Amino acid sequence: MLRITATKGHDVDPNTIAAAVIAIAGLALAVVIWRRNQRRRLHGELAELPDRVVNPRLFQHLKRIRTWQLDVEQPTKACTWAREARGKRFRADSAVPLPIAGCGKQCRCRYQPITENRRRKRRMDPIDQPELNISAEGGDRRHAPGRRKEDNWRGERRM
Repeated sequence: MLRITATKGHDVDPNTIAAAVIAIAGLALAVVIWRRNQRRRLHGELAELPDRVVNPRLFQHLKRIRTWQLDVEQPTKACTWAREARGKRFRADSAVPLPIAGCGKQCRCRYQPITENRRRKRRMDPIDQPELNISAEGGDRRHAPGRRKEDNWRGERRM
């Protein structure tokens, strides 16, 4: 059996060292898994996205992403199409996968997701809006008697 000698004559068992290495590796793995789950909890379905998205069609199943915006990191080295389309937004089905023909391997363009952050609709559909109550005679209706109690009271004013 192999013995490793530590300082001041104490022997360290190789099984103890192996157990310590396994414990440290297990702890590191637990931290990585915890951070990944934490990211998923914070970002939801957007946690599935890689850092550089070159083909938005692969992520059509993500419901929070409305459109994809083309981000060109180095406009001087980018192709003509990328310089012209820089900052434009595309639907996932109409986005061109990168790099395009003739661009080359130095392409650093990517698509940034534009998400839908609203939890519910902020405006009603035109079908759901109530119709305006416009009388047949039209005109200004601001001179009609008021509906407040003090508008209809005819006695003396109390102070």
